[in-house]
Amino acid sequence: MRETRAEAAVWRQQPAKEEQPLLALSQESEMAGKRRVLIVGAGEVGHQLARNLQDAGYDVVGFVDDEVESVVSGLRVLGCRADIERLVKEYEIDEVLIAYAPTWQQRLAEMLVSNGHRRVEIKVVPNIVDIVLSGPVADRVGDIPVVDITPRLPSRRLLLAKRVFDVFFASVGLLVSFPFLLLAAIAIRVTSPGPIIYKQERVGKDGRIFYIFKLRTMVVDAEKASGPVLASKGDPRITAVGRILRATKLDEVPQFVNVLLGHMSIVGPRPERPKFVEEYRERIPHYDERHRIKPGITGWAQVMGGYHTTVYDKLRYDLMYLYHMSLWLDLKIVLLTIWTVLKRREGC
Repeated sequence: MRETRAEAAVWRQQPAKEEQPLLALSQESEMAGKRRVLIVGAGEVGHQLARNLQDAGYDVVGFVDDEVESVVSGLRVLGCRADIERLVKEYEIDEVLIAYAPTWQQRLAEMLVSNGHRRVEIKVVPNIVDIVLSGPVADRVGDIPVVDITPRLPSRRLLLAKRVFDVFFASVGLLVSFPFLLLAAIAIRVTSPGPIIYKQERVGKDGRIFYIFKLRTMVVDAEKASGPVLASKGDPRITAVGRILRATKLDEVPQFVNVLLGHMSIVGPRPERPKFVEEYRERIPHYDERHRIKPGITGWAQVMGGYHTTVYDKLRYDLMYLYHMSLWLDLKIVLLTIWTVLKRREGC
């Protein structure tokens, strides 16, 4: 019976010096009968994989490899890595299995993401330590046990529960903070000319632009001469009242309105301005992954990092949150945010 999954990936590990991970990418196919497979890498792992697949009834068309002979174990080497796209079309390939040494891990993982294979599954053939750490082995490829380590996007049920969580916390947050907002508004009006509420374009879920609301903490037209510039510790553009608002995070409270409007969540990656997003997209692979969920008022990167945390490290925290999202984690981040704010106040 044909495999029903549209796309799958396998990461094979062997112990000691022969450890060689294996990633396998399966493309969706409506063809009946045997699945046609192309193996990238004609080394030992590739040979063993070919034997296992043939025993399981797969049609192994051949290998792709840059450095070996034209025929390996009775199967042809059809071309080099640069030929993969052509070979997939020419031979009507259903699955491309990639077997390379550990130095290829990052490049292959990036390929799976950058080519848009969003439904790719990653599985590990575990050694004893992996089994101890990961728990029961729940799947297999032939007679080889595998552990599913695929990053999972949140389910609709979780997103619905998260929305209820967001509306509840945003409503309570606005009610509880209203007296402080009123005092902050008076302080801003008295000490600095200009509007109390500041709105700014930010990039949200799926790259959509929205306006974020904040209490104004900088002088009016702070970026008129310089253009968009990220705020920094000790930024001279920040007013005296603004420093207090930032230290206590009161300047972020109007974003509860963004949450109620559906632009944001309580917890999620912090939204950036369009100019900076364009810059980060060019410099940082897969930066847009963080836009697959709504941005948040606070996030994992905010409670674990600080002003000097690099954009790359913040992205790592954001993706860790994205692929491990839960209501419990949201609550934990909210509590850590409150604790962080209280600690900063004690240090003032």
